[in-house]
Order: sequence, then structure tokens, then C-alpha cells
Amino acid sequence: MTRPTRAVINWSHLRHNYELVKATGTGRTYAVIKANGYGHGLLNCARALSGADGFAVACVDEAMVLREAGIQRKIVVLQGAYDGAEWKLAAEHNIQLVVHHEQQLDERDSITLPATVGVWLKINSGMNRVGFRPEQADAVLARISADDKLDLRHVMTHFAAADEADSGSFAEQVALMSSREWPVSLSLSNSAALFRGTGIEEGVRRPGICLYGSSPMPHKTAAELGLKAVMSLESRVISTHKVPAGEAVGYGADWRAERDTRVGVITVGYGDGYPRHAPAGTPVLVDGVECPLIGRVSMDMITVDLTDHPLAHIGSHVELWGDHLSVDRIAALCGTISYELFCQLTPRVKRVARELPSDTQNTPLAAARV
Repeated sequence: MTRPTRAVINWSHLRHNYELVKATGTGRTYAVIKANGYGHGLLNCARALSGADGFAVACVDEAMVLREAGIQRKIVVLQGAYDGAEWKLAAEHNIQLVVHHEQQLDERDSITLPATVGVWLKINSGMNRVGFRPEQADAVLARISADDKLDLRHVMTHFAAADEADSGSFAEQVALMSSREWPVSLSLSNSAALFRGTGIEEGVRRPGICLYGSSPMPHKTAAELGLKAVMSLESRVISTHKVPAGEAVGYGADWRAERDTRVGVITVGYGDGYPRHAPAGTPVLVDGVECPLIGRVSMDMITVDLTDHPLAHIGSHVELWGDHLSVDRIAALCGTISYELFCQLTPRVKRVARELPSDTQNTPLAAARV
């Protein structure tokens, strides 16, 4: 029997989420599919969103994976080129680069480009991670303008706290970017800013986590925003047994049964990317019924309390997060964010594609390996 742990990916939900965020404003919408499509699969995200205005990735290596697979949509590399060789690759393969540091322009000057490269100028408006400070902007803009092999496409920044309802820093960053006229259109909005709005007309918005069905707003659920879960992490119950009151379950013996307990063993663990620090009580759906995690998460298995779910049995379907159990809820209980849960899934978790039919959500679903 094949190990039942798998990540079921619903590509129609990815397209739904893209169209939903695209409808929130004007301008083009580049889907952020870096970090292997937030754990969902870089190439398959691009193929599922074949009609997207463009894609944003972290590095030239990711962009080249797309180009070598025949993906011809516009691509912007958010960290830009690391060296002169990557500038040349960008020119040869029509890849746009973010410029955020003077050294990147120095490296560009060290080589002869075979074609023009589209560039985005990144301004550090308050994140203080990468980007030119506002007072450097004019000099950098002049340098780019003077280079006949560079074509300035957009000016961009990145928000530090767009997800915080009363964030003063968000307002300050918006004010800074709107305080002057730029020679090209802006690209400002990440997922959170898309839903709260900047009040600034943008040429390109850059949704990331919301595309995958996770809420970028801590005070609103994904369902409240109209988002649909793209990934369902699933497994099966592989064993059940009874533990008398007073006995311990799992490593460290730090969970003890307060009553005679029926324990279910599920084949998933931190070796699959399920968070090792998930606390006792974290919900797990067994045949649609919430059952609490008990004992520590081990490498290959977790244990849950099935005492109040007498119908659960070996082979019962398990959802760790997905359509019916919000990944944001699990992430909050684990003291992290959905981004980490998605991205830390390991290669041994099979990614399986599932498409919902357009006419009904109750029709049996066909699954195929991604």
C-alpha cells in the first residue's frame, strides 16, 4: 500500500483566488510563485495560471526553470541579479530584474548585454531590508536612464505591516511613495495591501499568500475574504488502540490520559513538514470530525484522541489542513504563519492534482499525480 500522506492541490481554486484578487483593483496582477510556488509547485502554479499578467519569483534560477519549461509570460525577479552572468541570462531570456543595490548596477556595467533588460527600481520606504533610500532615487534613476540597455518598467517598494489594521508604518510608507512623481508606474501591493488598498494607482500588484487560499489579514479569515484553499494536506489513520487513564502517549511522556482514551495513529510527522511544535489539542479532522492532537509530533506519525469519535477506524480519511480545516488556524496554534507550513512540506509528500468540476462541488473528483 502506498503511504497515504499527500498534498492535494486544487488548481481551480488557485485560478479562483487569482481572479478574485485581480478584480480588487486596476492594473496588472503578477502572481508571486517563488519558493516553489509556496510549496505548491513552481511550474504547475505557472501552468495553472497560464493567463496571468505575469509572474514574480525570487531569483534568476527560478525564472530560468520557467523559461526552460516553455513559460513565456512576463517574469520579474524580486532579488534581481546576483552577478554579471545573471544579467546576461536576463537579457537572453527576457527576464525583468529588480534593482535594489548599487553593486547590481556596477556588475551590469562589467558585461556587454546582448539585449535590453527591463528593470524595476526598488525603494526602501521603511522596510529596511533591501532597496535604495528615497534620497538616492534621483541618482539611480539617472544612471538607469543613461544606460541604453536598461529599460525602467516600474518603481516598487515592499510594505512591512500592511496586515496590521492600525499600522502607522503602512501609512508612512504609502505617504512616502505618493509624495513625489515617478517616471514610471508603481508596484506596491502585496496580498495584505490588495485587500486594504493603498489609494495609489498602480501598474502592477504582486499577490502572494492569498493566491494559495491563506488570509493575509489576521482579523479576517480566508473564507471571509472569498479565498479558497488550494492545498489540502491529507493522510489516513493507520492504527487504533486504547490507553488506560494515567498512562502517557508519545516521546517525553509529557501527555497523560486523564481518562481511558482511544488513540488513533496517523501517518504524518515532521519528516513530512508537519510542525513538530504543534501543541496538544491542535485539531485534526478525522472523517470530518475534529479530534485533538495528543503527545508530541514524531518524524513519521502523530497521535490523536478518538475517544469521542467512535466511528473512526483504520483507513479513516484525515485532513491536517485544507478545505475544511484552515491552514491559518493551524499556523496560529503552532506560533507560525501559513507560509512556513506550506514551504516546509518535504519532497516525500506526494503532490496530487485535483480539479473541481465547474457545475457542482459534489461530483466525485478525479485525482492525478502532479
